[in-house]
Amino acid sequence: MTALPPVWLLDIDGVINAISRKPDPNVWPRDAWATGTATAAGHAWPILAARPVLELIRAVHDAGRAEIRWHTTWQHDAANLAHLLGLPDFPVQHCPGFTAHQQDVAGAVPTALNGVWWKLPAAERVVGEEGRALLWTDDDARWPELRDSAAAALGRLVPALVLAPQTHLGLTRKHLHRIDTFLDDPNRKDHRDRPAPRHHRRHRRHPRPAR
Repeated sequence: MTALPPVWLLDIDGVINAISRKPDPNVWPRDAWATGTATAAGHAWPILAARPVLELIRAVHDAGRAEIRWHTTWQHDAANLAHLLGLPDFPVQHCPGFTAHQQDVAGAVPTALNGVWWKLPAAERVVGEEGRALLWTDDDARWPELRDSAAAALGRLVPALVLAPQTHLGLTRKHLHRIDTFLDDPNRKDHRDRPAPRHHRRHRRHPRPAR
């Protein structure tokens, strides 16, 4: 019986969409960025995405190296971004803990109301109930509440890699290399994101839907 590929939980803002008014040429060349607008929650949002990131996502999907699922407060509006950027129509990760309220507040807040980040239980179900290796890319995983525990806790059950790019940069070459390496051999023991600074500041240059 062939093992199922890893699940890739893919966020949009701060991962695909760099939250910045101008592309950072130190991350990708200026001509490597795609721009446009996509609608989510009834609003048009500026999009700044690096083409090498989009190319890797498409290649991973086309080769069946991972089952990619949107994990974002864009929810089914992610289809609008996919259409803009020429990405496949990925399914949206089922998240019973998500409510419309989360589209109005920062997606990072491991909700101050109950101390639980709505995205984490869904990731835990992927590894705990589905028994799938997990790749999770989300800039909000940099927060202190998650940085030391999420990857380690998930990785005790199955191979897991949690990557948290800087919000204003999105995925970089280094991240793409680590994604490629993880998908080649999820069982390697050295897959782990570096801890984020304890006083990490988010870079928000313009409004955006919460993740």
